[in-house]
Amino acid sequence: MASRSSLVVNARVHLPGSRGRSAVITNNVEYIATREGADRSLTPDDARRAELAERMGLVGYYAERPGSTALFGQDGAVALKDARKELEAADGAIATVVLSVRRDEADELRLACKEDWQRFCRQNLAPALSEAMGVPESSVRWLAAEHENHPSSKHVHVVAWSSDGSFDSLMARNRLERARSDLTGAALRPALAVEHEARDIARTRAVDAARAVPAEEIDVTLPPDGRISYAHLRRWHPDTAKAVDAALELAESKHPELKAANDAYRDSIERCAELKGLGGARRDRYVEDAMGELRSRQANAALRTVAPDRTAPPEKGARRTHRPKEGPATDRRRTRALEAEVRACVTGRDLEEAREAVRGRRPVPESCLRACPSYALSVAKAPIAVGGAVARALMADTGSKGGGRTLSDEVGRKAERILARALMSAISAALRGDAAGVVLAPAKTIVKGIFL
Repeated sequence: MASRSSLVVNARVHLPGSRGRSAVITNNVEYIATREGADRSLTPDDARRAELAERMGLVGYYAERPGSTALFGQDGAVALKDARKELEAADGAIATVVLSVRRDEADELRLACKEDWQRFCRQNLAPALSEAMGVPESSVRWLAAEHENHPSSKHVHVVAWSSDGSFDSLMARNRLERARSDLTGAALRPALAVEHEARDIARTRAVDAARAVPAEEIDVTLPPDGRISYAHLRRWHPDTAKAVDAALELAESKHPELKAANDAYRDSIERCAELKGLGGARRDRYVEDAMGELRSRQANAALRTVAPDRTAPPEKGARRTHRPKEGPATDRRRTRALEAEVRACVTGRDLEEAREAVRGRRPVPESCLRACPSYALSVAKAPIAVGGAVARALMADTGSKGGGRTLSDEVGRKAERILARALMSAISAALRGDAAGVVLAPAKTIVKGIFL
């Protein structure tokens, strides 16, 4: 069964001028491309990419037809001579990486064949290598080959470098560990999805087992009026909620099927925690929160056997209220509009700086907003107030470590959200300054028009 140790990542760096770097170009690439066991099979993805290249008239796109080379990269099959040529032209260090999984776990992890490895590498290698090498993802270059020659494992050899030569030193230990964690999480994602489904099935069975407990065994005195729900009882009648908990614990000791269902659910939750890489207090909190949520569902199921729900039915023909002018929903609509402005205006170097700041959990530079019209007009209205509000917003959004490392597309979305919230703070500060009479009149109508 797959675990956090299922994917093994071994990395080695060959610095500029070293004998090892020269050996990678002259011998290692040929070794991984031609050794017995290197999978040269034509994958459906290779065929699609080749067909697309031919349709687009990309003459010379493939020096060798897919299926005649074991090497592949981000964009398709790679000929050995082309790989050597690109490596010879590259500056900086070269990293050699081996990713391997046990054969008996390859199917569970969906890494059982060349096409699986191509999918995995093309989705996850660039962001992980960017983290490990300490270079922008846009400059990461890599090529790989899948080998079937080991009796107990399946593995892929990877050669990586930076297009601009900025990768020229050994990998920092903390960066390499984060990259390994990202790759392991990506490899375990299929197994985690299967376990999530098993968890949901186990939870349903546990709730059904609680619903089957006879009503006379749930010997609790319910309040004469009000809602009959576990959450309501915990808030307004805690003694009754404790009595329901005690009744369920007693029923678990009397009904083996209920205990077995609860144990199966706990086992599945602990398995999910293991696949997520949780440990210590985080793991305990994750398991206890899940078991508490199950107890709430079981308590509601048991209460339905004791008394009907007393919630009032919805009024027939109730009219929809007017859309509120303020509130969370309104803020979300405004934020979505500002995210669209960010996507349209923040590009190139500004966007890359924002993503790098999010990756390093540093405040996004305020200069990344300079291309946004809302920001420029807000600064024109109230430069001091807007500058302070934007600085506070950028610091608050990136100061929290949140849920750990994110992959490339998630980093991009987070950067957009942070910049959008900073724009919201800028506009709000400008409007507050307007109310205080400390703004420039010419920009008033334009900024309010953008915001409203």
